[in-house]
Amino acid sequence: MTGRSSKPKPRAQRADRDGRAWLWVAGIGFAVVIILGFRLMMPQSGSLDADLRAALIDQLSPTLPNDEFRASVVDYVEDFGLPVDVYEGDAVDVGLYRSLGRQNYGVLVIRSHSGILELEGSQAERVTALFTNEPYSQRKYVSEQLGDRLLIVRPFEEDSELTFGITPQFVRQSMEGRLPATVVIVAGCSILGRTDLAEALIARGASVVISWDRSVGLAHVDEATAVLVQHLLNDRMTVERAVVATIVEVGPDPEYGASLRFYPPAAGARTAVELLAGPA
Repeated sequence: MTGRSSKPKPRAQRADRDGRAWLWVAGIGFAVVIILGFRLMMPQSGSLDADLRAALIDQLSPTLPNDEFRASVVDYVEDFGLPVDVYEGDAVDVGLYRSLGRQNYGVLVIRSHSGILELEGSQAERVTALFTNEPYSQRKYVSEQLGDRLLIVRPFEEDSELTFGITPQFVRQSMEGRLPATVVIVAGCSILGRTDLAEALIARGASVVISWDRSVGLAHVDEATAVLVQHLLNDRMTVERAVVATIVEVGPDPEYGASLRFYPPAAGARTAVELLAGPA
């Protein structure tokens, strides 16, 4: 028995070594498949058009400055790979919004007063408006005022003066050029309480508009917007994931209960790089 048992023993050892080797190779193959699968499921980073730029429009800077917000947003956008133009104070005028389609801005971050306004004498028709810092004048932009492309607006701050407000009709009819699949983020009130302004921006070439659906507290909107920009641009999340991650991280608006949203819904599954590359 000893002799017979000694013969198959080396074969058993070889089989054990071969089995372990096979399991080891199979394990590596399985791990590679999993890794490749995750990579395929992850958003691809792609590359950006070398001519694209970005803009931060800070209409609130004269009365409600936030240097930390501005520095964070500029850093995130530059890390994403786009040079940033900053507009503030008197530079945030009608002419700036008129020219946006000629500047090749792939990312627009707008920190501004905004709201849903009721038009006079129009049976309570309402439109979404972005405020400028250009003082109102009855003699300027007469045809655009008569066509409700520009409105008279006044911020809520005490002693604030009347200024011009930009409407969806202005974006559709008065803005020059085309937005290059621009990712538009508006740190302001009620931009997505209606979709009229967002639809106008999409018609002008934007790929997505991300903003709030009602009035929102300034401290919350500044914090949340900076976090959103980081997740969307630096972390390369999809629009929907970036919005959800921002809500989880920052929490709800404690002052008015505003919700962060995006339009159109189809943009939710794509990253900023994918959106800037054009239609899927």
